[in-house]
Amino acid sequence: MNHNQLILLTLALLAVATNSPVTAAPLPCEVKLAKAAIPKNVYFLPESKAAQLQTTLTNKVSVRLKPGGDYRKLLSIKLTSNQALYGLAGTKLPLVIIPAGTSNALLSGVSPVNISFQGSTKPIKNNCFNRISNSKIIANNVLLENNLFTDLSNVAIASDTSQTGYLKNNRFIRTMVHAQYPSINIAGNINKQSQGNVFIWTNILTPHGDGIIINNQKNIRFIGIDAESWNWNQVALYPGMMNIANTDFLSVFMANGGDNYHKTGQYFNLDTSNIVLQGMAISATQNPGIILGNAVENMVTIAIRSIGLDQFNMSTQIIDIDKDYKKLITINAQTIEPENITDAAKNTLADLLQIDKDNYNTWQKPVFSAIPDPAGENWQTNITSKPDSTDAIQALIDNNGIAELNAGIYYISKPLLLNAGQGIIGAGADKTVIIAKSPTIDLIAGANHLDVKTTTTTFVLADLTLQGGFNGINHSAEGSGKGADYVMTTLSHVTIRNMANAGILIDNIYAWDNNFIDHSNFYRCKTGIQQRPDPAYIGGDQLGMTFLDKNVFYQTQFIENDIAIDMQAKRANNLNAFINSQFKNNQQNLIIKNSNSTFFANSVFETASTQPLLVGNNLTGFVNSSFTNNQPDSPLFNGGVYCNACSFNNSTANTEVIVAPTSKNSYFVNSTLSNPTPQTMDTGVVVNSNFTNDATTPVINSLFINKIAKPF
Repeated sequence: MNHNQLILLTLALLAVATNSPVTAAPLPCEVKLAKAAIPKNVYFLPESKAAQLQTTLTNKVSVRLKPGGDYRKLLSIKLTSNQALYGLAGTKLPLVIIPAGTSNALLSGVSPVNISFQGSTKPIKNNCFNRISNSKIIANNVLLENNLFTDLSNVAIASDTSQTGYLKNNRFIRTMVHAQYPSINIAGNINKQSQGNVFIWTNILTPHGDGIIINNQKNIRFIGIDAESWNWNQVALYPGMMNIANTDFLSVFMANGGDNYHKTGQYFNLDTSNIVLQGMAISATQNPGIILGNAVENMVTIAIRSIGLDQFNMSTQIIDIDKDYKKLITINAQTIEPENITDAAKNTLADLLQIDKDNYNTWQKPVFSAIPDPAGENWQTNITSKPDSTDAIQALIDNNGIAELNAGIYYISKPLLLNAGQGIIGAGADKTVIIAKSPTIDLIAGANHLDVKTTTTTFVLADLTLQGGFNGINHSAEGSGKGADYVMTTLSHVTIRNMANAGILIDNIYAWDNNFIDHSNFYRCKTGIQQRPDPAYIGGDQLGMTFLDKNVFYQTQFIENDIAIDMQAKRANNLNAFINSQFKNNQQNLIIKNSNSTFFANSVFETASTQPLLVGNNLTGFVNSSFTNNQPDSPLFNGGVYCNACSFNNSTANTEVIVAPTSKNSYFVNSTLSNPTPQTMDTGVVVNSNFTNDATTPVINSLFINKIAKPF
């Protein structure tokens, strides 16, 4: 085998043992969010009494509002400690003020004019802001600490704590900003008190001006980011999409997109002391895509594409590993044989990757509830003789737009049809169940018939269980239409059980694009998610091409399915994410074809299948995720995988192998095996991980380097 053509760059810098950190527990408001999208046991305020919203919130503490309702009678309301305000499907609110000292507040399912954090005397901490849409977050001169933001849809972020205050340890899970600019603008103070903030899945969608501007941070991290054109109207302060200055550490994992409009834009404009870029699929433009300022000391890249680089400081050390999938290590553009890397360069590489890993030590591990089973184990008994509720539920949908069902078991004999904006809300996934009277019928189907041109559409499903049909949700050409583009849907706290074909079928339509699916379950289905493009599609922007772009599954479980995820694209999918999710006892877990920058974060995998956990042809990312393989002699991966800060329980007899010997382009960074075992790969990288070398079981073309010891 030609060493220059094929180098398994296995830089196994054996991690120095550290004390295990204490894992934080979920926030109390996070536990509340897990129970229901819009809990029925909370006091209901009708839309007609919108002027009483503040008084009601003060008196009742927890309040729910009409899905899609308009409650903007007041100019503003205050949300304070231990209060909860629930809407759904973009319930409209006035300005929401979060005063200093607020903790354990919850705001969910609403479209406020803005959300304003105010006061610098006490920290605003341990709050949850969920499914916020068409708004702006303003946090100036405040102490904002350990808050959870989930599903910010078309919500810009503006925070200036340069005079007083800070942002610390806040998690932003799914942040999508469309047109607004700057999309994210965070300015800290010169002492760099702001730190520990992480953005998990971020979409900067065609801002008219600047994309991201960040200044004076100790550190900041982005996991999964997509930007497809920025500075549309040329009214920008900076040419780059992401502009970061006066910051000690930046980490970016799985970046995607590029300047598709002007084809001139710089993706990164960075003046950050230390930078780690991993697993990026960004398109090059006419200008260099990475600009490094004078303050940059070190930049490490692993598995990124060349997009051009300019640097102002010639003493900046740039370490590139596997750039453009070429099996090379370069330091300052000079190719280095692995055995010739200096100790100083090895130490820099190990230290920066360790800083990156340290961020994940404080992440809250996901907590999963039991799969709801409102119909019980005898749900199929005498099913054909059960009363038929199809027409009654359909009438509620047609008359009200969104049908609200009480707790109970409802049987249907044909699909319930949802047109644009229509939907069904139950009393809870453990209380309301809709059961198909035959396994040959779908439960929910699109009814738009959008066949002439591409048209965006949406639907609402929340707090219910779908059981026993052919497909739980069928979005296909026959009903939705080949031009249907599902965007910003509401799919929350839905359990889909026992489907003969798929939990969700997306077949021969235009797309599912920019959707958030949360606290949902796919249980004992033939397939959880199934994507099927038009067989006649050969390229270009066409009806029926069926792409899945930028869909985020959060706190979602895939349990005991034949296949959990079956995404087989023709026009490439981009930046789909599974965050805080669980995959357990599926016969086949992940089939992901022709997809860019798909990633799984803080997720749990447990399998006893003989099938590989992942079958794919592009690089798929896993970060801070755990794996248990209970099937002997069956590798988890067969190439195209990037594991960052992952843990593998391979202690069961004969489960030492986690990657197939023929695997190409496999990356294991900051990862651990419970039973350290050398992995035989065709091509790949192992760095800062405890994969050990055994002379009796040599690893092909590998070089294990200990941070302290000399290369062997």
